[in-house]
Amino acid sequence: MTRHLRSLEFMNTFSTKLEKALGNLSVAQFPPDAVRTMRTFSSTEVAGLLGVTEAYIRQVSLRGQGPEPETTASGKRLYTLEQVLELRMSLAEKARKKWINPRRVDGEQCQIIAVTNFKGGSSKTSTTIHLGHWLALRGYRVLVVDMDPQASLTALHGTLPGFDHHEGDTFYSAIRFENAIPTREVIRNTHIVGFDVICAGLDLTEFETAVALEMRKSGGTGFLLRVPQALEQIADDYDVILLDSAPSLNFLTLSSLTAATGVLIPVPAQMLDVDSTGKFLELAASYLRVLDEVGAGADWDFAKFLVTKFEANDHPQANMQALMRQVFGEDLLLNAVAKSTAISDALTWKQSLYEVQRSRFSAPKTYDRAIESLNAVNAEIESLITTAWGREP
Repeated sequence: MTRHLRSLEFMNTFSTKLEKALGNLSVAQFPPDAVRTMRTFSSTEVAGLLGVTEAYIRQVSLRGQGPEPETTASGKRLYTLEQVLELRMSLAEKARKKWINPRRVDGEQCQIIAVTNFKGGSSKTSTTIHLGHWLALRGYRVLVVDMDPQASLTALHGTLPGFDHHEGDTFYSAIRFENAIPTREVIRNTHIVGFDVICAGLDLTEFETAVALEMRKSGGTGFLLRVPQALEQIADDYDVILLDSAPSLNFLTLSSLTAATGVLIPVPAQMLDVDSTGKFLELAASYLRVLDEVGAGADWDFAKFLVTKFEANDHPQANMQALMRQVFGEDLLLNAVAKSTAISDALTWKQSLYEVQRSRFSAPKTYDRAIESLNAVNAEIESLITTAWGREP
């Protein structure tokens, strides 16, 4: 009995201490009275995002035909993301370039992409947040749903004024079997235009128990409809919905796989991670086979593996990547996410690399390599989305 009490005391004590310490750190980074905003973009970056020349951006500014950027003492023009979007829509009206407004049109289905793997540390959340921010910068309307009770993606938005995340204000509120609320009520806007979030919390674990009770009561696989039905309510408002799954193959993850139109499986090029991914695929296949037999299977426009945390100069990793290429073939994305202190530093600051100014890093070349890696991967995934819509490259 005493031993049980000591273990309980240990868990409670350090859970409370850790929560307080991390809370203090979060407040230090983003004080309650701070206003968190997206960084500004140079005319060079804006030109890259819009796919036009920097000279054209300069001409638009000089003619007073677009939004008025901030001009620094050195004459550098800086645009907010809202101004970039305004420029994008203005160019789209003039039909200067096809698909400069990339938002889906009639007949194109909202792409719901599940980012999943039951191996922890495979960079699911990092992949999701960077892909989501990239798509928002490109002009898409993006919703990210945190489906992991550990709520790492939600934590990246901690102490964000106006975010209004409270206990019970999570995705579970929209998918529970009794007294579910409209999905729109749990959507939270962020400081990035075109990028919204549905939070997670420990209450998501209740879905597993609720599903077991529901199956005992009514049988069947009706529980799989909870996630698709919740997303269907708001799908018309978005171009892409990203599902950040938990590192487990539970009922919630299965539901996300049946709701998805596409799947991304991040895998570090390490023996244990690849071996674990094999077991994940084997287990997922057995579950999905049962669902197929009862008419509740999943149909995807694409399913791809993504190498993460990759160090090209590490020979064992290079060999493992070659093995993955041999096994997965064209289902392995051509580009890989490089392992980088720039990415890990940004996440420590509760930001994606797209939110951080290059000048904040003491080694800018590290930032350059990391952002180049992310851009290549995200552009490849974007092409999968547009191909699913039937657009020509």
